[in-house]
Amino acid sequence: MRKTITLELPEEFINLCQEDNTTPEAVLRGFIGDLCGINPLITEPREDDYHSNGSDERLVAREYYERVGYPFRSLEK
Repeated sequence: MRKTITLELPEEFINLCQEDNTTPEAVLRGFIGDLCGINPLITEPREDDYHSNGSDERLVAREYYERVGYPFRSLEK
């Protein structure tokens, strides 16, 4: 199942992406890919552009997610 959301991004995030010559979409798709363990872009490209950036990145993304406590939070309304 896929879900489309609309998300307002803060100016600071947009500026950071611009400074690093990337797009917010690329950063978010890469982070989501790392967090979910989606296969690397080079070995198994996907049409939706979601991908992992590597094993270390997957580990760090998961550690961040768990450290913030998302697995233990109830859905915010």
